Amino acid sequence: MLTKTEKAQLRGDIFRHLDGIATAPVAHCLYTSGVTDFLLSEKQTTLTDLTARFKGNRGYLNVGLRVLASQGWLDYEVDNEKNEVFLSVNAKSEVAFSYCRYYKDIVELQKISGQFHRRKFEREPFQKLAAIFEDYKNGYAFPAPANDLEADIQHQVLKHIEGMLVGPTTVALGMSGMFHKYFMEASFKPEEFHEDAESFERLLDFFVFLGWFDKKNGTYRFTEKGLFFARRASAYGVTVSYIPTFRRVEDLFFGNPEILWQVPPGAPEIHVDREMNVWGSGGAHST
Repeated sequence: MLTKTEKAQLRGDIFRHLDGIATAPVAHCLYTSGVTDFLLSEKQTTLTDLTARFKGNRGYLNVGLRVLASQGWLDYEVDNEKNEVFLSVNAKSEVAFSYCRYYKDIVELQKISGQFHRRKFEREPFQKLAAIFEDYKNGYAFPAPANDLEADIQHQVLKHIEGMLVGPTTVALGMSGMFHKYFMEASFKPEEFHEDAESFERLLDFFVFLGWFDKKNGTYRFTEKGLFFARRASAYGVTVSYIPTFRRVEDLFFGNPEILWQVPPGAPEIHVDREMNVWGSGGAHST
């Protein structure tokens, strides 16, 4: 039985995971486009100047920069009288921005995952996931932190990547029946849930590493920690449902800001997985 303190810590992990699903693609895009280097060189700037410098889309860039600020990596101040946003680096900025490169593989996986079925686990994404799992288990070979600030940022980035891994996976498992009472209460084998048992076993082994399952003689059983997350799988649903938008942040920041809205009349929305969004709405308010 989890203690009240342990439950609070795990609930905090869920929120850090959700942070990661939004932060990783945004931060990596701003890093690769040179925005973070520009911020470090200028020390202080405005949204107007930054938008002009990068020929970006002001509204979406504003949202992206606000994401960095929400993680404590950038100071962000709104002047309503001047209709301006003032941006300045802080003690965390340089270190945090230097770690944005570690989002590369998980962001690339997020992009290619759009080519596959939204509910099924297919072999090619499994293979890419497996490589990222190993990097994550090895802490991405981060250097020894120079101080507590760097250690905190390393932990923050790893939690973001963890969220990018477990969020979409947990939602897919939840929507496909993995968290049915049978699987939550009994031991089971990978082949009971997925026809590609070998790949699915590698996925389950990652969750064993995270402490969500116990594994014995090829069978798996939820731990108390795993049950905590399984019962709250829908809490990931709303954020994960907007991954189609996060895949297009480069276009939204620096390209065609209408790209997600240029759909024929009556065609399905492409900025959100609406079925998933509805499924997750209840959980988002009860975590």
